[in-house]
Amino acid sequence: MIRIMKNLHLILFFFLSTFFCNAQKIIFLHHSTGGGVYNEGNVAKWFQNYNNQNGTAYNIIERSYPNTPYPWENYPYDFWNLWINGACNNNSPAVECMDKITQNFDVIIFKHCYPGADVLADQGNASVGSKRKSLENYKLQYRALRTLMDSYPNNKFIVWTLAPLHQNATTVENASRARQFVEWVKNEWLTEDQKSYPNIYVFDFFGLAAELSTSPINGKPNCLKYLYEGSHSGSDSHPNSLANKTIGSQFAQFVVDAIKNPSSALKDIKKDEPLIFIYPNPAKDMITIDCSNNLRTLNGYTIKVANSMGQIIYESQVYHQTTSIELHGRNGKGVYFIHLIDKDSNSITVKKIILQ
Repeated sequence: MIRIMKNLHLILFFFLSTFFCNAQKIIFLHHSTGGGVYNEGNVAKWFQNYNNQNGTAYNIIERSYPNTPYPWENYPYDFWNLWINGACNNNSPAVECMDKITQNFDVIIFKHCYPGADVLADQGNASVGSKRKSLENYKLQYRALRTLMDSYPNNKFIVWTLAPLHQNATTVENASRARQFVEWVKNEWLTEDQKSYPNIYVFDFFGLAAELSTSPINGKPNCLKYLYEGSHSGSDSHPNSLANKTIGSQFAQFVVDAIKNPSSALKDIKKDEPLIFIYPNPAKDMITIDCSNNLRTLNGYTIKVANSMGQIIYESQVYHQTTSIELHGRNGKGVYFIHLIDKDSNSITVKKIILQ
């Protein structure tokens, strides 16, 4: 009888493990360009066929985001403004906060609409809170978003590179800067600080939809491919049906590959997270970090505090299981991220706090 019960437990464990590994809730946040790829590219149908063939339960939905009551804008500034600067509101799906989105979905995908590729020249006064579309501002906003996504290690994030503009809707200089930003996102964004961000993926939509040749037969470099233009004489930057149908399946396959990628399974790395407490939160000045239930911290850990721009504003080596640090005098009110790095295992726990 005992052996039978053990076997039943093993069967149940195997069944549940398989079920949860094969079930993923995915949301795609986009505006019109993304809607074209999703709908004309038959992304939902692609996933249905994939599930039928592979016994998976990958459930993908799409949402126009942000939407009313927020302006119809989804550029780097807007995602920073919504998710980090506090412009979101969980009472409306059109402007939900990251906390709620990550509770409801395993995989979060977001993109910018094509006006985001009209990248202006830097002015030498970069600001994370600036709406101006420039390389210097985009990079600050993306660094802040990187820190935010890093604080949700059990979720996967897929970020689309910029949607290229029609050759008649931009300038050579602005299109070139769009390409520069895309290359930075692909090659430097997730490695520039010598850290690892295994739960963040970059889907290179720009690389698929833009003319990358320096001397194309038709069209212009770094603009929407001539083959993918809806009209060669107009300036509408929405990719045509051919583009959407071609890229739709590539996008869907990329999502599946990201889900199956074992390097992003951070649950083991984060297994001690419930043993670490930071209080009060929200705080006015002083915070206390309590690791008294985490025995490994007897050998020490590193505390790093990052602001909403992803900049480290405090770092210290600590050998006590409980420590307090004063933050209010260092920076103003807002959202901050506490990184705790265990010196034995090199595991990282990230906690978000709010200074009032």
